[in-house]
Amino acid sequence: MNQLLKLEITIKNLASHRFIHNVATLQVGSFLGNFIQAGIGIFLARMLQPERFGEYALAIGMASLASIVLGSGIQDAAANLLGSSYARKDAEETKNVLAFTIKITFFAALLTILILPFLPFISRALYKDFWIGIYAAVIVIASIFSVSFFSLSTMALQAVGKIRGMMMLAVSDQIARYGLALVFTAVGFGVLGAVSGHLIGAVILFFVSAAIWGWVQRKETILPSLWTLIKHAGTVSIKKYFGFSFWVAIDRNMGNLFMALPVVLTGIYVANSEVTFFKLAFGFVNLALSMLGPISVLLNMEFPKMMVEGGGKLARNFIRVSLYSMGLSVLLVLGAIITAPIVFKFFYGVNFMPSVKYVSGLFVYGALFGIGVGLGPMWRAIGQVKISIIINLIILGLGIPLGLWLIKSYGLWGAVIMVTLWFSVSHLVSFFYLLRKLKTT
Repeated sequence: MNQLLKLEITIKNLASHRFIHNVATLQVGSFLGNFIQAGIGIFLARMLQPERFGEYALAIGMASLASIVLGSGIQDAAANLLGSSYARKDAEETKNVLAFTIKITFFAALLTILILPFLPFISRALYKDFWIGIYAAVIVIASIFSVSFFSLSTMALQAVGKIRGMMMLAVSDQIARYGLALVFTAVGFGVLGAVSGHLIGAVILFFVSAAIWGWVQRKETILPSLWTLIKHAGTVSIKKYFGFSFWVAIDRNMGNLFMALPVVLTGIYVANSEVTFFKLAFGFVNLALSMLGPISVLLNMEFPKMMVEGGGKLARNFIRVSLYSMGLSVLLVLGAIITAPIVFKFFYGVNFMPSVKYVSGLFVYGALFGIGVGLGPMWRAIGQVKISIIINLIILGLGIPLGLWLIKSYGLWGAVIMVTLWFSVSHLVSFFYLLRKLKTT
């Protein structure tokens, strides 16, 4: 009886803890968003069938690489700085950080636009298909809209503690983009309709996010208006924040690179329909693992606060979060493997059943994925992101040629081995390096 009472008290304490409550809120949003994305993805796959869905998957992969400088690394770096300035109630620093975010995003968008004309020619060289590059270009334009006011509003909502609003905005983004992609595909526009849906949805959220910023800004006077930020962006110093933000952005975008490259590389040696089977298996496992995402998001602001508090709290919590997350990732990937045969047969149909065996093949990848949840936030908190970048560049430098050989030699199983090696080696090397670093500080 006493044990039950202790368990009840523990659960109540966890439920009342701000960090746990915020994680739970974001996990609900993450689940809803991913459920919407996965559900619509099923209909898209069934309408497009393996061959055309493979084109769509390759276009998404190419767009992810082309828009890598637009990735959330910029927002992660700014979120770290914004969390500190907001906690100090420093209005001037808050304005500078947000204006810097707008300025650096503008330059990143310009650089990305310069890449767009080359995408069709790259896709023709890699996949013998000019149209895949055109589809990718449409998605890149959608990404430019997505990283503007949408990302800025998300940062603001997180900084002021409106986690529920942050969650609802993220879910709305999924509904708008994927919902319209489904509508345009259903009426007969095929892959072009799917990517156009992403673009129109991103434009809608662009204006919705601007309106949300105005609502938050009226309640939080420390936040300036969007017009004030846009004007200030022209004069704010890039040098002051660029050193920190540049390395954080590269480090964060390494994760995006690791996620985008497997599908893009796989398409070089296997048919589009085969790409579909790997893409769906990889996506299904990552859908289960996405439940870990909110933990990493919140650690971006929690770890810097723990550093200020001192007393070894940072190291203890890093170990605890990493091990708990790894345990959770094992359970999540086991759940994905067990349910995969039913899910693929019932929802996708028999044409997509070859994906099931690759879900099982990704067990080691998924099981060790959880240990990486706190790595990015910790690298940023201790100011060692350059080390993380070096580790991952070495892994990619060795891993890409190895991966191409594996795919050429073993097809999709080679892609499974490649993904497992890339992520597992990266996570384990980084984890043990950080563990040693924290114990010596």
